[in-house]
Amino acid sequence: MFRLLVLLGLAACSMAAVDHCCSAGDKAIVVKQWRSLWKEESSSLKLQFGRLALLKLVEKNPAAKALFTGVGVDKPTGGEFSAHSLRVMNGLDMIISLLPDQDALDAALDHLAYQHEARKGVKKEYFASMAGILNDALEVAVDNYDTMAWKSCFRGIFKKLAGRQPA
Repeated sequence: MFRLLVLLGLAACSMAAVDHCCSAGDKAIVVKQWRSLWKEESSSLKLQFGRLALLKLVEKNPAAKALFTGVGVDKPTGGEFSAHSLRVMNGLDMIISLLPDQDALDAALDHLAYQHEARKGVKKEYFASMAGILNDALEVAVDNYDTMAWKSCFRGIFKKLAGRQPA
């Protein structure tokens, strides 16, 4: 009977609005694990992490490279691409920090979704790809990485970020 209840709960969660799957407990885990990464000189680490994530996105989605020509993707260690990588990481940092405040989180995600809508060529699949890239990287970087908490929260975050994009 208990197994049936657990299965029904998981099924309801997967069919419900994505926000409901990223529980308060999941949010607390994600925020705590995220903060554990940036204890020391975080700007340098965030820059490297962001640069690698964006380059992996382009590697997995070659058509996405055109989206980054204006920020110097061909010179990944250059100033323009470095600055863009850090902006992306700061945006992610803001989103994760706002997880406990749903109203502020929704406002930030709406703002970022509108910003990405204005950039022609951005596709939903790129957001899904980035979620996977981040999950894979964090799985290696974070001690005791809670895959379920991160995936449930990433699902909602990236769905909202991509919500204004074509398929």
